[in-house]
Amino acid sequence: MVLGYAAALGASLSYGAVSVIGRKIVGDFAPPLVATSFSLLFGTVLMAAVFHRQASVEVARVPRRAWAYIVLAGCASTWGLTFLFLGLSKAPVVLVAPAAGTFPLVSVTLSYVVLRRLERVTWHTLGGVILVVAGVALVAVGSP
Repeated sequence: MVLGYAAALGASLSYGAVSVIGRKIVGDFAPPLVATSFSLLFGTVLMAAVFHRQASVEVARVPRRAWAYIVLAGCASTWGLTFLFLGLSKAPVVLVAPAAGTFPLVSVTLSYVVLRRLERVTWHTLGGVILVVAGVALVAVGSP
């Protein structure tokens, strides 16, 4: 459980950095689609360099039916980064990042629909999602 929370914190730090770095890229250097393409390319190269031995063993163990989900996750990730960079090219990072941070609403909804047997959606979870969305609304309303 602790490792899961630590990984989530690492994801938060990474995604927060992407928002700031992405704003600089699309504001000063490259259009959003170019930024997305090269970000994904360099991410793939980095992952391949670091995890190539592990990945070659793990790929053989992945069941065939899992590949559809893996492809779907990759597509969702790609579209997410693309829309993030498009948003950053049109609006300030202080508005785009919190709005992109409403993904728990989608995650919890999809968990309830798709993972009903694996995970429970509790009232505490729903309350947290509502607070996230309310926080984003406050940021959006309070920004110039």
